[in-house]
Amino acid sequence: MILSKPIIFFDLETTGVNVVKDKIVQIAILKIFPDGEQEQKKTLVNPGIDIPEGATEVHGITNQMVLGSPSFKQISKSLAEQMKGCDIAGYNSDVFDVPLLIEEFNRAGIEFPDTGEDINFVDVLKIERRINSHKLTETFKRYTGEELDGAHDAMNDVIGTAKVLFAQLEKMNDDDARTNDFTVEELDLFCQDERKRVDYAGKLYENDGEVYWSFGKHKDCLVKDERQYADWVLRSDFPTDTKNRIRKILSNE
Repeated sequence: MILSKPIIFFDLETTGVNVVKDKIVQIAILKIFPDGEQEQKKTLVNPGIDIPEGATEVHGITNQMVLGSPSFKQISKSLAEQMKGCDIAGYNSDVFDVPLLIEEFNRAGIEFPDTGEDINFVDVLKIERRINSHKLTETFKRYTGEELDGAHDAMNDVIGTAKVLFAQLEKMNDDDARTNDFTVEELDLFCQDERKRVDYAGKLYENDGEVYWSFGKHKDCLVKDERQYADWVLRSDFPTDTKNRIRKILSNE
């Protein structure tokens, strides 16, 4: 990789997955300079709100651990200075880490990125998806080591898909050291990133009795709070089932 300026790899641990409402509880940075020199920094952050048990189960950071840690606002100026003039990289960062970080900077009264800066953003997950094809034939070979005979014949594709799933389950069991098999309900939740599906197309999900968007510019926002967006979806080419669910949500406001 040719570096014309430093690149910062960063990751956030947070109170949840809502980029608008949730807060940072830990930030880690690896800064690589064009000459190869590296700097690392990891900081716990007091979010000023309760860290839900579900979030703690994911990253292991408790409310007690962040007591006495600085707030994001307290570190915001030094952090912005450290990131100034750098390109930014992360894993799934375009969808989550970057938007949430920018939201935190906005709350601290800091414009990031600065409008005068020419910053490149590199999402390693997107590169992974481009490098490793997800076509059935190549996915089948990656998991089974075999060629999928007769690809694009419907029945051969069905059988190949089933074999890939069973191979995936074996790998997931090995990775998680599970002693019991997955239920189909667990797999559905896994496919939805542990979110309860509301409509069949997966455009909406439920959390604590509230329904959120699972896509688009209002992803992870309450459906009922984004009426204009809901009206646009209702006028656009979306599945009838999704539209009916949205209408029901709006009628219960």
